[in-house]
Amino acid sequence: MNDAVSRNIGRLKEEFGSRLILDTENYPDYSRDASEIKFIPAAIIFPENENEVVRIVRCCRSESIPMIFRGAGTGYTGGAVPSENALVVSLEKMKRLDIDPHKRRAFCGPGVITIDLMKKAMERNLFYPPDPASYDESTLGGNVAENAGGLHCKKYGVTKDYIIGLRAVTIDGDILSTGIYNENELFDITFLLIGSEGLLAAVTEIAVRLIELPEFGPTILAAFHNSEHAADSVAEITRSGIVPSVMEYMDDDAINCSMEYEESIDLQSAAALLLLETAGQNYRRDAEGIVEILRKNRAFLIKEETDRKKADRLWMIRRNLSKAVKASVKYKISEDVAVPPSRLAELVNFVAGLRDEYPLRINSYGHAGDGNLHVNFLTNEDSYVKEGMINKGIERLFKKTLELNGTITGEHGIGLTKKKYLPMEFDSPTLSAMKSVKSIFDPFGLFNPGKMFD
Repeated sequence: MNDAVSRNIGRLKEEFGSRLILDTENYPDYSRDASEIKFIPAAIIFPENENEVVRIVRCCRSESIPMIFRGAGTGYTGGAVPSENALVVSLEKMKRLDIDPHKRRAFCGPGVITIDLMKKAMERNLFYPPDPASYDESTLGGNVAENAGGLHCKKYGVTKDYIIGLRAVTIDGDILSTGIYNENELFDITFLLIGSEGLLAAVTEIAVRLIELPEFGPTILAAFHNSEHAADSVAEITRSGIVPSVMEYMDDDAINCSMEYEESIDLQSAAALLLLETAGQNYRRDAEGIVEILRKNRAFLIKEETDRKKADRLWMIRRNLSKAVKASVKYKISEDVAVPPSRLAELVNFVAGLRDEYPLRINSYGHAGDGNLHVNFLTNEDSYVKEGMINKGIERLFKKTLELNGTITGEHGIGLTKKKYLPMEFDSPTLSAMKSVKSIFDPFGLFNPGKMFD
């Protein structure tokens, strides 16, 4: 830490004392996120309420200290990685969780873990559907920052579909109250803050709507000898009008990683796997229709599980997958793209072609219901990373995704890793408008600097 930064941090130290952590090298988790990009922050602090966030922001604003607002660090694009001379403001201790069962809504701190909200809602026969695969780690604040999706997104929607209001601290230390917090439906900026990756304001409270807990049908596991047959099944299920509550895809390399990490069922001969679930009034009829389509598309194994504990065991094949892939290799570069579900087969075939061309392991899995595919470039070779081979593969993946009328980020955001690719998807006027919004909210560039835009 240089002298100028030390002087600027000094006022924070006076105000928060030993709660301001300066020996940040002893807190390695706060120098990175799941992208594994690392940068040591100048300091770390853990506010416990909104008033403390206001005090921190006002102090940093007056001393020109960059701020990185952090949830659990489960993101894959470097969004929570510290910037130079930055203060990491971890919101993980802000865990207020109050549920109003009569109005079917909840008021949550940004540090609430996703699964905790889901469990509390279920105790009252209510349901909060957005459930990223990391739902047992990810925070609601992080989910709002990235507009996280999840396994249930096809039928029930993503984070933005359940946010009914936010409280957030501006760069001047003022409180923004959106949605139900101000009862004014005109010019609601709630959806401007959702997915803004911590660039505009510090979210301090989240109001979400809940729905009635639906009836769930069986978990359906289908294995295929050909990945195209799995993708064709996804397209046909979509065309049929059946909307599964969950429809997840995994290729053979991903399956093998999962089996090595925690074997749940013998799937060694599978080239692709679909995991599906139905819910709602028509769950039985929908399940029957899905099974018929899977058989038509040559699934060699179809397993239906109605016992919830046994079904949860099958879902661990998918829930543990990111950890399983990471444990299998030295370098894991994860990208998430999305295409219309009807074109998923074309994207799956393209990824298979990349595997044949490059001396890398490349696997894919994701939320097939909305065409969101996570493509992982994997290697143990330092030279492949240094030579830029992976970056070339990523750029080709993005180009193909856009050709298929898709998007280069399905749910992981832009952060550091994708900002150079933004011009591939957005034209200059659109990018200029985005930057203008950032400059209005944060004219000093102190909120999460260096992310999304150069």
